[in-house]
Amino acid sequence: MRLIFVTDRQDSHATRFSELFAGLGADYEHVQIQGEGAALTGELAGTVVNGWDELAATLALTPTVVVSGPLDTVTGHLVGGGYRHVGISWATDVMVTAAQSAEHARALSHTLQSLDLVVLDNYAAENAVVALGVAPDRICRIPWGPAGAAFSPLQRSSLGLPDDAFVIVYPRSLEPHYQPEVFIDALANLVAKRPSARAVVVESGSMVDSLKQDIAGRGLSDHIVWLPLRSPEAFQAVIAMADAVVVTTRTDGTSVTVMDAMHHSIPVVTSLTNGSAEWILDGVTGWTFPVGNADALGGALESVASMSEADRSVITGNARRLVDQRAGWSQSAARLGAEIKKLLTF
Repeated sequence: MRLIFVTDRQDSHATRFSELFAGLGADYEHVQIQGEGAALTGELAGTVVNGWDELAATLALTPTVVVSGPLDTVTGHLVGGGYRHVGISWATDVMVTAAQSAEHARALSHTLQSLDLVVLDNYAAENAVVALGVAPDRICRIPWGPAGAAFSPLQRSSLGLPDDAFVIVYPRSLEPHYQPEVFIDALANLVAKRPSARAVVVESGSMVDSLKQDIAGRGLSDHIVWLPLRSPEAFQAVIAMADAVVVTTRTDGTSVTVMDAMHHSIPVVTSLTNGSAEWILDGVTGWTFPVGNADALGGALESVASMSEADRSVITGNARRLVDQRAGWSQSAARLGAEIKKLLTF
């Protein structure tokens, strides 16, 4: 039986899943969706297919297990085919898209109830999926945590950072959903009290130009290092050299970036979302602040910066212990692989 992974994502999550599926012993293929609407294409068995209908028909030609995701942008277009179907949630499909309107919720519910298995990464998404009509025994919840590999920290001098700087890594792309403006507001407050603060920001996303203007207008340009996109492996070295990692998103699942920081014993300061609350307990495994509250974020960063190394290591040690015992990718991959094999041999 064939195993086909269909996705429009080209991120570290998709790479991990594809590597896992390729090792399950089936006739495996990864279909990367390009474009959208009438211009949508994908390549299957060496042939370019055009549009969702043609792709679904091609998938149904021979016995196949289809794994697809995200649920809203990919899986929903492939329901009702003559194949076993596994849908992977990327968190925002359940936490954002489904919440937009009753129509969106109904559409996602229809998609979910058509699936043989739903894969997701946190308790909040699991509860939402059950509420939308999926039986608990058709859900595989696995944290998308760190792979466990050790990475040497990037040398700060390679980014022009002073050795004595308090370095904050902002790892998310600069898109409205992630609320990067909240981080810039908080950084301005922190710099006023702690001039040694520096931020490493990924130069990616639709808000780059507007944020650069805001940063220049606030006189913060000397406190920002712009980082080009890097491979997941290279970016882990950036995380490992930080004094803190900050996430300001409106909603989140189990963030691999957060998990990596926790694994490397780097303090995490995150907006309190349904997904982050599962892992970051304020004062126990990290620091949290209300979504959109720049003042609270600035206060949390000052707390991290002013805390003694001994006290800070208690929290980061707790975080690493939690992630290593509960969220490692090797355990998660083994569980998901076993579930996929059941469908391949059923």
